[in-house]
Order: sequence, then C-alpha cells, then structure tokens
Amino acid sequence: MNDAFFGSTRQDEQLERWNQEFWRSLLGHIRAEVPPPEVRCILDIGCHRGGLLELLARHFQPERLLGLEPLASAREQAAFRLKGSAPSVQIQDSSRWPGIPSASVDLATCHEVLHLVGDLEAFMGSLARVVRPGAWAFVVLGCHQENPMWQRWKPQVSRLGHEVLDHFPMDVLGAASAAGFHTSVRPLRRDGWVIYDPLTAEFQYPSVAEMFDHQFRHKLLFRLIRRSSSET
Repeated sequence: MNDAFFGSTRQDEQLERWNQEFWRSLLGHIRAEVPPPEVRCILDIGCHRGGLLELLARHFQPERLLGLEPLASAREQAAFRLKGSAPSVQIQDSSRWPGIPSASVDLATCHEVLHLVGDLEAFMGSLARVVRPGAWAFVVLGCHQENPMWQRWKPQVSRLGHEVLDHFPMDVLGAASAAGFHTSVRPLRRDGWVIYDPLTAEFQYPSVAEMFDHQFRHKLLFRLIRRSSSET
C-alpha cells in the first residue's frame, strides 16, 4: 500500500488544503447541534493526518480522541499532530475498530470515506455499536452515484489503486436507519469560498457551474442520531 492516499506526499498535502473549507463547514454544523459538555470521546473514521480531529478537539476539549486510518504514515503524522490535544489520543489502523468499546463514543465524524466502503450495512452496524444512545455521527459524502463530478473523477481514483464504490444517498440513509440511527441529510455547504487552482488541481472541474454544483449541492452531510433501546 502507498504511504500517501494520492500516491505522493505533495498531493496529500494539497488534499488537506482542499478540505479546510469543508471541515470548517462541518464543524459549524456540529457546533450548532452538539452541546460541548456532552462530548467526552470523539471518533474520526478515516482521520488521515488528523486535521479534522484537531479542529474538533479545539472546540470540544474532549477527554479522548480516537482516529481510524489505514495508512501507516498518515497515522504517525496524526499521532504527532494531536499529541496533547486530549488526555487520551489513540490513532489506530482501521482494522482496530472492533476493539472500540460499545456505546463509548459521543461524537463520530467521517469525511469522504464511504466511497471506499463496500458493505454499507456492516459499516453502519459498527458505527451504531460504538456510538452511545442519543449521541451523534456526522458523515460527509460527495463521491456518490448522484454526483456527476464523481463519475468523472472515479477512474482517476481507481488508477491510484483504490477500489471505489458507487453508493446512492438513499442507500446510505437506509443502511443507517436499519442500524439504529435517526437519519437526516442536507448539503454540507450553502455558501463560502471555493478553494481551487485549475493550474495545479489534480481533479479538474470543467466549469464553474459544475464546480458549484459539486461543492454546494452534491456534497452531502448525513446527520445520524443513535436511537435509544426504547426506540428500536
């Protein structure tokens, strides 16, 4: 496996710059929904180098940060970056997910990972197991079947050696509901700047209109609230 998701350190650094506006928007939605005193443990699935966890830790000041990431080099950088961000910081390989205690997570996030997940039902089942009843998971997905830009970019990601999937947003909602979540969805962003340089971007937009469609219409935020046992 490569040490970088996009095949080079430079491209992965560029990925983090692209994601800044998305992460800030996600944090804004979470801040509007989730009371900080209720968040003692945060889990980020596909945490890469820890950028999103760092933002969340600054706001919520949790007791525990958990990150799941398949790339060893990214895990090492995330662990170094997040050192001291919480009393307990654990950045683990994605295979360690079964070791997370049940109902121990108060806030889970997942940014652009589901297009790499083959079994939505198993993923949502694992997520529902670790999130405590009444707590939240926020899942971002723009790489889905209904997004025309994903259909254009998917072959590029496949050529990097990644197996990529086409999920319909309705299937994401259905799998989450079946696993035990109250489900809702909205566009992640409604306004703000789009960070894009057509001279250096690895993934090109053919037009500004299609760029705006991707950024403000097709990039979705799923809000999942774990149902209690009395509701299931």
